[in-house]
Amino acid sequence: MFRCQLCETVVPAGTRSSKIILVTRDKTYNERGGSSQAARGGFRGRGARRSSPKKDFDKGGSGQEIVREATVCPACAENHQRELERESLNTNEGAE
Repeated sequence: MFRCQLCETVVPAGTRSSKIILVTRDKTYNERGGSSQAARGGFRGRGARRSSPKKDFDKGGSGQEIVREATVCPACAENHQRELERESLNTNEGAE
């Protein structure tokens, strides 16, 4: 049982909630992992010499980040999905 964050109704127990994204923002990610040629290995205790797993090198980039999301009932999730489809149709018609 939960309360929909859009319509404020209490949803009966056993009903699945949906999360919808309300606000996003652009984000630039820095590179991580140091050099892609990082050397690994060394003494790992108890006399066993094992190499540690290499960490993946992430070159960074840009993307979008969720700022605000809401937990909603199935009816509100369906309405939100229809609005998104309607907006995408309007933007596609304007591009032609």
